[in-house]
Amino acid sequence: MKNINTKSYCENRFSSGSWSENGKRQTREYAKENIKHFGISSNFKGSVLDFGCALGDAIPVYKAFLLNAKLYAIDISQSAILACKKKYAHLATFISGDYKMSPVVDIIICSHVMEHISNDRKVVSSLLKKCKELIIVVPYKEYPLFHEHVNYYDKSYYDIFKVVEIKTYYVKYENKLKLTGIIKRLLKGKLKLTYLKKKEMIMYRLKGDLK
Repeated sequence: MKNINTKSYCENRFSSGSWSENGKRQTREYAKENIKHFGISSNFKGSVLDFGCALGDAIPVYKAFLLNAKLYAIDISQSAILACKKKYAHLATFISGDYKMSPVVDIIICSHVMEHISNDRKVVSSLLKKCKELIIVVPYKEYPLFHEHVNYYDKSYYDIFKVVEIKTYYVKYENKLKLTGIIKRLLKGKLKLTYLKKKEMIMYRLKGDLK
């Protein structure tokens, strides 16, 4: 499968406005559910990196829960990072670059990033050298794959690493219908403008190389 997630593709996604309000909502809702499963204490005072932060909409969710943590965020898209700095610079330190530019921190969170990366195990191997713990959340047994996704994840996918915990769970929330969806519902006499989005996730908690 050809990977369309090039740097230029990502730049266009975040600079053209195609990352809609639904995309921002998805980031927030995923973060709200994910943080319940990460096993991080609300009193944690270390450093946390949001790897592949997009427009940074998970950062307020993480900060609300991890009041005493030092937050960092990185994305390959310069346009995304510029937007993050304008909106959330008071909450986190933002970095533009790929995985090689990731800072050394206590915990790295990769929420819905690895499914976009062809050489994701290579990226994971590199990130493990920069943290004590790496938390990865991706779609579980997704079939067919979303057009931007290139990896299929089951419980054994990251067995080559030191897996501390694996957990599956659902994220559910009401999302806004696109115009075409609204028209279809109206033609059927239905006035509801939202739909229930439900997705099963798998979380891998890996032991990092830092002591």
